[in-house]
Amino acid sequence: MAESFRAGLISGTGEEGLGIALRLAAAGHTLALGSRSAERARQKALEINQQLGEEKIQGMDNHELVASCEMLFLTVPFIHAEKVIGEYQQDFSEDQILVDVTVPMVFDKGPRLLELGGKSGAEHLQSLLPEGPTVVGAFKTLSSHSLCDIDSPLDCDEFVCSDSPPAKERVLEVVSQIPSLRWIDAGPLRYSRSLEAITLLEIGLNRRYKVKGSRVQVVGL
Repeated sequence: MAESFRAGLISGTGEEGLGIALRLAAAGHTLALGSRSAERARQKALEINQQLGEEKIQGMDNHELVASCEMLFLTVPFIHAEKVIGEYQQDFSEDQILVDVTVPMVFDKGPRLLELGGKSGAEHLQSLLPEGPTVVGAFKTLSSHSLCDIDSPLDCDEFVCSDSPPAKERVLEVVSQIPSLRWIDAGPLRYSRSLEAITLLEIGLNRRYKVKGSRVQVVGL
């Protein structure tokens, strides 16, 4: 039987996944890092563990990861998200949480959001999982550059959306331990569309002002 983990990252060996894994592990969490290639996952986990100076992350193939974790982070580009969900759909269970960090964006002729019939990307992914897991949108406005720069404090706000308050609370229990990052309950899953649009704005600001880590801080709360 697979070892049990609170959280794991499906195909988490890209920059966004590695950044989230690094921040969560540095905050004290023990995680699973997944890939289609167990060898690649183990190598990336080893690199993060060496960077942190302690063994916090275990690499494994995606199928084993999905079977092992209560909370799953989907960190692949959105254009691959539907395929990934289809590939592992039989491994999911209804009591799991799928944390969607993707943004439905393409970069042909400049970055733009995909039209999904008025739905957010998170809502679209939830529609593909009618029997679970429950989708929670998070990490949508934090760049991989900011997440991976572990020596720099984030000093910003991040947002969590879901139609399930208990699922939101379970995610917040995990992510709220990341230092210098304030989490804001941004409401139901449909509000993820606004967060996805903020990411588009941040990309434009990064390009205009020649920076890499623009991010959001809400005043008045």
